Amino acid sequence: MNDSSDQYRAARAEKASRLRALGLDPYGRTFVPTHSVAQARGLCPAFVEGAAEQAKGEQVVLAGRVGNLRASGKLWFATLFDRSRADLYREQRLAGHTDLEGAEAKKARGIQLMLDFKVLGEAQWQAIQCLDLADWIGVTGRLGRSKRGEISVFVEQVTILGKSMLPPPHQAGADSGELSAETRSRQRYLDLMMSDASLATFVMRSRLVAGIRRFFTDRDFLEVETPMMQPIPGGASARPFVTHHNALDLDLFLRIAPELYLKRLIVGGMERVFELNRNFRNEGISPRHNPEFTMIEWYQAYADHERMMVLSEELFRHLADEVLGTRVLRFGEHVIDLGKPWRRFTYHQALKELGGLDYADQAGVTAKARELGIHLDDYPTYDRLANAVWEEVVEPHLVEPTFITDQPTWLTPLCKAHPEDPSRTLRFELFMARMELGNAYSELNDPDLQRSRFAEQVAEATAADDDEAGVVGGKIDDDYCTALDHGLPVCGGQGIGIDRLVMLFTGQPNIRDVILFPTMRPTL
Repeated sequence: MNDSSDQYRAARAEKASRLRALGLDPYGRTFVPTHSVAQARGLCPAFVEGAAEQAKGEQVVLAGRVGNLRASGKLWFATLFDRSRADLYREQRLAGHTDLEGAEAKKARGIQLMLDFKVLGEAQWQAIQCLDLADWIGVTGRLGRSKRGEISVFVEQVTILGKSMLPPPHQAGADSGELSAETRSRQRYLDLMMSDASLATFVMRSRLVAGIRRFFTDRDFLEVETPMMQPIPGGASARPFVTHHNALDLDLFLRIAPELYLKRLIVGGMERVFELNRNFRNEGISPRHNPEFTMIEWYQAYADHERMMVLSEELFRHLADEVLGTRVLRFGEHVIDLGKPWRRFTYHQALKELGGLDYADQAGVTAKARELGIHLDDYPTYDRLANAVWEEVVEPHLVEPTFITDQPTWLTPLCKAHPEDPSRTLRFELFMARMELGNAYSELNDPDLQRSRFAEQVAEATAADDDEAGVVGGKIDDDYCTALDHGLPVCGGQGIGIDRLVMLFTGQPNIRDVILFPTMRPTL
């Protein structure tokens, strides 16, 4: 703690001592609000121009942080903010307000408190004089309008709910209320405290997750939990994190995907399952990647990847309708209309029509790889090189909702091959805003073919010394293959990245702005 913080803390500690001397706990006790600030604002009587006295509304009990605080003799004015400022921010944004960070817009996301000595009396007035910006308080009073028409609570009782020992950043000498990107991610509590936009993003995230859960439970899916520590990683190509269980003297791997365990449950007869799951991949950090991330994966017996396409469209439109209130999303400079028909390209078709390359033209694809600065030696096969080129030349064109189908079999060891062409799979990837958002299969349910695919995957990873292939120690998940021996019915399955979905729905270009506590290098 620096000298400045010590100075602010000392001044506030002195006020906390004064509250104790008045017989009040500066850190509060249980308090039950009757309304949110947003609800209270909606209940306030209308302003009557020219009236000698404005009508009072109903009594409300509110709680939140003190924002603005201004003394005028025996009448003090404060602004109270609570979590509903996120909803009020969103309403202002949808209404087309152009200056969402302006003083008037911010003030309208709180509610004015009128603190009058004549109403409150000497004892409460002494407590009010111990208030600082960012303190938590509860108030009881009647709704009404100030002489200028501002929605207000005419406070009759004040309750201290939590003394803030440090001031908000803008009071502590910051040039403005803006925090650096670094501070926002490291000290999310300050970000949420200062930024209604950030709070709105995370409120939206919570509601999107709740909407996803309702979507699947309403369709008779069962929510399940599968292991986050696994003896053999599987279900994705990624480098896992390793931990050690002392009692069992056993190395375990943090989950890179829940797929193999969820399909075991379909074998067992659960028929429709989903899991909102945390996964961990020991890989790089970027605006679209965090080592710890959240996914929704679901599996449905008797379905296929075509049925998963239908569910994908239904899910996104459900979330847009129920949570966002519009099917038109804005992501940077792009406008994405979920209500329009979603495009479909095969993997090879997309390379040709969007990327301008023919997969069969090895010389042309290789030349493009060199042009893009891709190191050919990093790719042991032409197929892997061509896929790296595909990502570079095709993904920039995938702004509107697009299904990419028929990926190569070598790329997808857990997926059924196309009956007319075994080199292709019954799979799709879903892209929007130049991001991959989802991945779905008609699941491979032939145990012998699955063993063969796993063996090929291990051989290729071993030959290439590839520790990002999801293969550790040359092992395959034999128990999963045994589960398939017991019979996996025809099955469709899909995964969607929650973090990227939230990025899309909130218009955030960086994944760390939709994760409350993103992975960051510790400060020294």
